Amino acid sequence: MNAEHWIALGAAVPAIITLVVSSVSAARARVKTIEDAYIARYWQILDLFPADALIGGERPQGDAEESPAERAERKELRKSVLLYLRLCEDELELRKLGWVGGETWEQWSLGIQAQLKQWPVAEEWAPIRDGQRAPRQFALLRNLDDNTQPDPFQPHSLSERFVGRWRGCTTKKPTRPVRQ
Repeated sequence: MNAEHWIALGAAVPAIITLVVSSVSAARARVKTIEDAYIARYWQILDLFPADALIGGERPQGDAEESPAERAERKELRKSVLLYLRLCEDELELRKLGWVGGETWEQWSLGIQAQLKQWPVAEEWAPIRDGQRAPRQFALLRNLDDNTQPDPFQPHSLSERFVGRWRGCTTKKPTRPVRQ
């Protein structure tokens, strides 16, 4: 090899390294953008919840007779909870496809599991979880809740593992709270 070849090789190697690093950064930036959009949706939905629900409170006890305003409020709360459950299922689907990073998933999965056990989500989730309502929906959320598949991102092929790592989707298992 002459000097010209060494110079060309010396220029090509840093260019290839730069290309790979920038591609990884772009892929991870896309993942972060998606995560940020879902975090914004999460807060929009939580803004619809009553204050007691935001602090893990109990369901407020009302009169035996429900006024039309209370019925309308309960209907809106139910809608908000269903939107939250749909958001959770969407997040699980994104994670399954490798569009949610490992660190973010660790936080989201623990938060989702905690919400599923608190009012008002728990009240709406119980009949769905048990298959009494929407039996063909929320499969990933059921798997997360019963801990059969705590992380839906399960790359099977080498290419799926590569793409997952490229995007920053590690498969580290999050720490699970002890069931009581």
